[in-house]
Order: sequence, then structure tokens, then C-alpha cells
Amino acid sequence: MMQKLHGSIAKLVNDLLPHRLSSFWADAGHQTYFDGCIRDETQCRRAYRYTLTQCTRHRIAPDPRLYPPTRVAIPLDRALPRALQLRTFLESVPYKRYQRPS
Repeated sequence: MMQKLHGSIAKLVNDLLPHRLSSFWADAGHQTYFDGCIRDETQCRRAYRYTLTQCTRHRIAPDPRLYPPTRVAIPLDRALPRALQLRTFLESVPYKRYQRPS
């Protein structure tokens, strides 16, 4: 489901760009797939930064605040302590990117 959603979004945004980006979801040599589960504080920080800066990395807007599809409901410094307090991270869910080959 996430791959289909990512493909649809990449097409819509690529249609707006002057030059198509074949690796739209890739971030400077990192893997392109993200399954949507946030497992720990580090991953939360990375996902937040990725979401906030994607429009500037792809030169769609010089500032995320100028690009309406980039929405952040609350700042990370408020969200993270609350997420930790509520124990919302899915630390026990395995994630292929975090696993070492056996």
C-alpha cells in the first residue's frame, strides 16, 4: 500500500518539476522504502526532518512554510516528549532496514 501511495505522490510532484526525478523518494544514497511505523526516537526525528525538508531538497519551494502540502501540526520539540510519555513507538515491530543479515 505504501509503495502505491509513494508512486502516486511521486508522479504528481514530478509532473510539476521541470526535470523528472527517477529516485524521488531516495535521500542521498539511502534506501527508498519507508513502511510508516515509527519505532524509536531516532527514526521519529529522521522522519520529521525528511517530511519537512523534502520540498526544499527537490527545489519545489525554498522554504517548507511556502509549500502548502508540507504540514506539521505541532513542532518536534513538543511532539517527541509526548510520544515518549505515551509510549507510542513500535519498538518491537521488526524493520528490514534495521536488521543485520544473518
